[in-house]
Amino acid sequence: MRFLIVGAGGIGGYFGARLVQKGENVTFLVRQAKQSQLAEDGLSVKSIHGDIHTPVTTTTYGEKAEAYDCILIAVKAYHLPQLMIDLVPYVGEHTLILPLLNGYDHFGALQTKFGREKVLGGLCYIETTLDQAGAIVQTSPFHNLVFGEWDGGESERSQTLFSHLNDAGFTVTLSPDIQREVWQKYIFVASLSGITTLMDCHVGPILALPRSRDVYKQLLKEIVALARNAGMPVSTEIENSTLQKMEAVPPEMTSSMQRDMHKRLPVETDHLHGSLLALDSAEEGRYPVLETVFARLKVYESLI
Repeated sequence: MRFLIVGAGGIGGYFGARLVQKGENVTFLVRQAKQSQLAEDGLSVKSIHGDIHTPVTTTTYGEKAEAYDCILIAVKAYHLPQLMIDLVPYVGEHTLILPLLNGYDHFGALQTKFGREKVLGGLCYIETTLDQAGAIVQTSPFHNLVFGEWDGGESERSQTLFSHLNDAGFTVTLSPDIQREVWQKYIFVASLSGITTLMDCHVGPILALPRSRDVYKQLLKEIVALARNAGMPVSTEIENSTLQKMEAVPPEMTSSMQRDMHKRLPVETDHLHGSLLALDSAEEGRYPVLETVFARLKVYESLI
């Protein structure tokens, strides 16, 4: 199976490097500057699960393109509109597209562009960052990739993909109900990124103080209500399970969105919080904490 990994940053670089280490056929689609850096330095991962330093095969936009068996997309959501145009030459009749973005709307966009049958559901649980030398740093025990057929169940093609992703040095799960998995992750990420950017603080103090903890619980309640009222596949226990997951993370944990804000980088608030608010067409004011989070992040965007 020939993999095209779109992006060689914290997520694409990590899972791609593990697949290279396993011996899979992997090419990274990157910008020219990144291509030059990888050609000179290789791809480096510093991880509690084992370090990697390896040469990698790359291609860049404008070079001769060919179709791949599986395209794994690991970029920020705001890059997706242009990326869908750029990906056309790499998508063949039997190509599988596996996006690892946070959120939900991107699945519909990819299905509209390339066909519903080509797009799998996918997500990952991993915390990574890049050091000053460009190496991927991964320090948490979680490095999980979850995927499945968008309409549920299993198939021969998803089993084949699983066999290539399995035993690559990370945890991979083939889910028969991937849309439910996607919404579990979406609710966790939207609430985590929302509260940490609103409070500009890591998780520990937010949950330790009664008032800030109550604000987080209200934010979570609003997000779950929006998803449930829109008919999304969320379980009756999603609020409790998400709160328990938050309580279980290291107290120093923050969100990638907050780290991006500190670096004065763009954020995915339209894709995450804005898309949630768009599920309800009623007048503003029904979801006060989520609306405050969204407004705070839009003010930030206006200033960078």
